[in-house]
Amino acid sequence: MLLLVWLIVGAAYAQNTLPGFTVIEKNNRVFVSWVNPYETCVQLNVQRSFDSIKNYRTVYSAASPELPQNGFNEPKQPYTKTYYRIFYVLNGGAYFFTPAQLTVPDASKRMINETTPNVNEVKTVTVSNRNGTAALLATPQFLKFKDSIFRETKDTLVAFNDSFFVFKPFVPKEVWKPSNFIYTNKEGYLTINLPEAAINKYHLKIYEEDGSLLFEIKRFKEQQLTLNKANFVHAGWYTFELLENEKILEKNKFYLSKDF
Repeated sequence: MLLLVWLIVGAAYAQNTLPGFTVIEKNNRVFVSWVNPYETCVQLNVQRSFDSIKNYRTVYSAASPELPQNGFNEPKQPYTKTYYRIFYVLNGGAYFFTPAQLTVPDASKRMINETTPNVNEVKTVTVSNRNGTAALLATPQFLKFKDSIFRETKDTLVAFNDSFFVFKPFVPKEVWKPSNFIYTNKEGYLTINLPEAAINKYHLKIYEEDGSLLFEIKRFKEQQLTLNKANFVHAGWYTFELLENEKILEKNKFYLSKDF
């Protein structure tokens, strides 16, 4: 299920500041939006239930929970009543649940119009990014651009008024997958496991996090080798390149614990 970001901003919606938020239903879709005054917000989830009290499940997790305005939409659920609430966490561990809200049909027209340029009123819309002004678009061009962002990408547009928007590209969270060749064992030592060491030539380069080369092993005679922690200058993350017959087999990283 593709979740599209739907942005509603402006002073007219100050009443929707967390823990308040807006839930509206239009064209068989439900739109949830909010204003976030907390720059220290580290997690924000939208949750849905069909009884307003229990059985909530998370239907959206904000990639950038600290954004001052954000939202999402999803298809209307096939139930008589659908409730939404927002769970958010601030830096330091404090967490909050907003009061639950029932979907309200056909209440979005006025709110969308107040934050979207009128197609019949041709004006220049400024789209900015972190490097400054990215584009100056006439209203019809901007509306096509906005629709393509929402339909085809996970990027967001943050609106400050109806003629100034900031483009924020979606940055996926890195998911680390441990290597099958270079990893730490249960005692915390680095293990190098090369099942084909007898028939292939392997070359291992180990780097500090800043990219500086720590050391390298240019040849392996055994299938498995365990390195003493004395080979490393500190605990923490290290990156590596493993070459097989002088071709990159893997680039990854490993973590050494502090019990040096």
